[in-house]
Formats: sequence, structure tokens, C-alpha cells
Amino acid sequence: MDAKRKFMILGDLAVLLVAFIWGATNVVIRDALGGITPFWFCFLRFAVASAAVMLIFGRRAMAMPRRAKLAGAFTGMAFSLAYLSGAVGLLYTTAGNQSFIISMSVVFVPLSVWLLTKKFPGWHVMLSVALCLAGLAGLMLDGNFSVNPGDALSAFAMLCVTAYILLVQKFVAGEDACGLACWQAVGSMFLAAVCAFAFEPFPAELARAAWIAVVYAGTIGYALTLVLQTVAQKYTSPTHVAILLSTSGIFGSLLGVVCIGEPMTWRIFAASALIFSGVVAVEAIPALRGKK
Repeated sequence: MDAKRKFMILGDLAVLLVAFIWGATNVVIRDALGGITPFWFCFLRFAVASAAVMLIFGRRAMAMPRRAKLAGAFTGMAFSLAYLSGAVGLLYTTAGNQSFIISMSVVFVPLSVWLLTKKFPGWHVMLSVALCLAGLAGLMLDGNFSVNPGDALSAFAMLCVTAYILLVQKFVAGEDACGLACWQAVGSMFLAAVCAFAFEPFPAELARAAWIAVVYAGTIGYALTLVLQTVAQKYTSPTHVAILLSTSGIFGSLLGVVCIGEPMTWRIFAASALIFSGVVAVEAIPALRGKK
């Protein structure tokens, strides 16, 4: 096995670990939001993450050129929008719903690449879009055909995740991935701080469960996944990353049902199955045709 293939496999495994942590973190955050408002939770989470990555990689981050620092901060703010809208969305929807909706970035990443490069991604991607949109409608529309605000915010978070994956791919080439991750954390913290101070009252006190969730989500749920994904994207394509990250929907749904007793109705099951089918089609059809 050549070195390039070996690094790609290691990168894929790292992204798969990120997907599992994302799914688990959605469950943890939903359980903790009863004791803290969403924007303050995100700010504290990103502050913990920034301190953690700067403590380990701060010297490398400070040595980067100004352009790379700004690029990293801008990329972090894009992902911060996903977290902020997702955190509010979890007040109105289930962790399983949100995980499956955000997993739709697996389809929107190749579509975005098509728009940017003018290269048609293939009819299998079009099929995936149709399946995922049908599933999204099933998750977002209730019996009265009204949109659940939590699912709508989750859809916006999915678009932010799509933008984030593309931005990381653009900026990580030729840069120190760990240093770039540091500035992403700083950018995330800055935007979350602005939103927290602007829209929510300062928390007088936090319960022990909320602090545990903040520390876990900041270190394992953000700092670790931020470094793992940024480094991994040096060795694989954004479409491949999106496909692997889409499995976070499976992990989040299963953990939501098992750990916190979230419901699994037939409507949710069928809609999730459509989204999952669209996700699988992106990878399975090219593989059956012998494409890379």
C-alpha cells in the first residue's frame, strides 16, 4: 500500500470518528439546554475549545501568516453559524431529526462543487438530491403541513456545514492544519460571543450538568473534531468527507432513541430512510460502476 493511500484511509477513519462524536454530542447538548440558553452554551463551548487547541498548538497558530489567520477565523465563523442555529433548533426538534437533516450536506457538497467548477457531478447525485429532499419534507412537515422551526433551523445549519467543508478544503492546502484549526476555534468563539451578548441575558448560574456538557462539547465535541477533520481534509476530497460525516445522522438517531428516549415514529423512520437512501446513493452507484 502506497503512502498516499495509507494517509487517505487514516483520514477517512478520523472523519468517521468525527461523525460518531457529532452524533453523540447532539444528544448531550439537547440534554443540557434546559439549564442554559443556546448562544451562551455555544460561546462557553467555543471558549473551552479555543483554550484547548491554543494550549496545544498555539505556537504554530501564531506563526501563521495574517492571511491564513483570517481565513481560519472566517471558516470558523461559518461553522459557528451551524452550531448556533443548530443549538436553537434543538429546542424544537429531536437530536435524531437534526442529525439526519444535517447529514444532507453529503448531497449539497458535490452540488456546490458543480456550481463552482461547472462539472456535472452525475445523475446519481441528482437522484440523491430528490431522495434527500423528499425525506427532508417528511421530517419538516407535520400533519398540518406546517414547518417545524427546529427542523428549519437544522436545514440552515446543514447549509452552513456544507459551506464549512468547502472552505476548509480551500484554505487547508499549503497551511498548517492544526494552526488553522486554532483560528477556526477563535472565529467560532468570536461570533458566538457577539450573538450571546446581543440576544440573551447573561446566565446568573449554571447547573453542574450544564458545565459538564460545556466541557465535554468544548473539548471532545469541538476541539478534537475540529483538529481531526481539518487534518483529514488534507488527504481526501470534500465530497468524501461529506459522505463520511453523513453517518452522524445514524449515530445521533440511535443514541437519541437509546439514551434519552426520543420517539421513533413511522413518519420519522420513513423520512429518515429516504435521506439515508440518498446518502448511500452518492457513494454506492459510482462504486457499482467502478468509479473512484
